Amino acid sequence: GTKSATADDFVSFGEFRLFNAYLIVYSAMYDAFAKIDGGGAGRDKNDDRRMDKGEWLAGYAGCRDYGFLALAEVKDDAGAEAVFSKMDDNGGGIVLLDEW
Repeated sequence: GTKSATADDFVSFGEFRLFNAYLIVYSAMYDAFAKIDGGGAGRDKNDDRRMDKGEWLAGYAGCRDYGFLALAEVKDDAGAEAVFSKMDDNGGGIVLLDEW
């Protein structure tokens, strides 16, 4: 184990339902990110686990139906650029999964 592990390092029966709900939300977030990264579903040579502005502008419309308010409210490229700037916490010009 790790040095920071506690005696409560497992999912209890009472926490299991909430754990699954978060698991589903995070998998949908990852699926939307992966769909935009590289320009399509599935993995190929263009997937680098980071999203640049070009990929975002080309793919944000394909993720509007994922149920995330931030994606559903983007109506045009100007709005998409504003959202990209907010996601890009460090100003590096790319959005990593942890910024997503």
